[in-house]
Amino acid sequence: MNLVKITKQLAFGRRVAILALLMILLLALTACGGDKATPTPTLMPRTPVPTFTPTPVGQAPAAEVPLAQAPAAEVAPAPAVVEVAPADTPLPAEPTATPVPQVAKLTVTGDNINVRRGPDTSFGVVGQVSQGMSFDVLGRNAAGDWYQFCCVNGEQGWIFGTLVTVDNPGLVAVALDIPAPPPVPTSPPAAPTNTPAPAAPPAAADPCANIGGDGCKFRVTGGPTSANNDGLELKLQFFFIHSGVDGGQPQGSYRVNLVKDGQTLNIDPTYKSISLNANQGTLGRYNYEFKLGLGNLPGGTVAGNYTGWVLDGNGERDSQNFSFTLGGGQGEVWIQFDQG
Repeated sequence: MNLVKITKQLAFGRRVAILALLMILLLALTACGGDKATPTPTLMPRTPVPTFTPTPVGQAPAAEVPLAQAPAAEVAPAPAVVEVAPADTPLPAEPTATPVPQVAKLTVTGDNINVRRGPDTSFGVVGQVSQGMSFDVLGRNAAGDWYQFCCVNGEQGWIFGTLVTVDNPGLVAVALDIPAPPPVPTSPPAAPTNTPAPAAPPAAADPCANIGGDGCKFRVTGGPTSANNDGLELKLQFFFIHSGVDGGQPQGSYRVNLVKDGQTLNIDPTYKSISLNANQGTLGRYNYEFKLGLGNLPGGTVAGNYTGWVLDGNGERDSQNFSFTLGGGQGEVWIQFDQG
């Protein structure tokens, strides 16, 4: 009986040893498998082959102890390989056209149009423009009938709206720098008045009454007339002629003596009329001219009463007295003397 028991125990021990050896081998293979797990085959339980064991008479057979079944090792699932699809390379965007900014322009439709410093005819003139000229519009006035533009003679200016055509008028805003209109005078300035000339002295006795020889040949046949020269000087333009010769031949070598308000003027005696010569002046033709500055006139002004007479080449009187009166601005005098 002990022998049978011992035999069964030995058989069971061999089975346990074999099973343990297989487990160790399985663990070793799992550890050496690297990164990729290799599935471990499940060990099938070994079915023991029944052996004949004589059972002693009168003894109940020993119950067989079932072999413990080793648990199957769990196989770790292999990591899933995720394939990443290559991303599509985006195509470069097509360049878009840069929008051209719109501007307002004006074109002149008339000739010799005044350009002013402000939106009104009371402003000064900057310059002029002509038909077909084009400019950039800078603004308009509140009423919309004047346009500000650049530039004339290097300056901004204003032009009346009916004298131009405007492209893109909707882009034109009211200008921010509209100048104030010039002040309107409340009353026109008083016109300058000439200094009233003193009354002419009474006529003297005939100075030619006692002259011998050919006497006083010249007489006044034109003038005296005067013109405004702002009173800057006394300018004498006289015409000495002989109407009996060629209808008025200019005569030479004559001059005048002149007195202003009782004082004899310093007239150079070397200035004489020129024969057969005639110049055209503001008031008429002349062949004798002489000028006196204000410093050589009594009172420092051309205004006053004048009396004079003609002198011949010998310095002798050759006419009756002639007279004229000048105001403050009238300094140019013309007289025609006829010998015929």
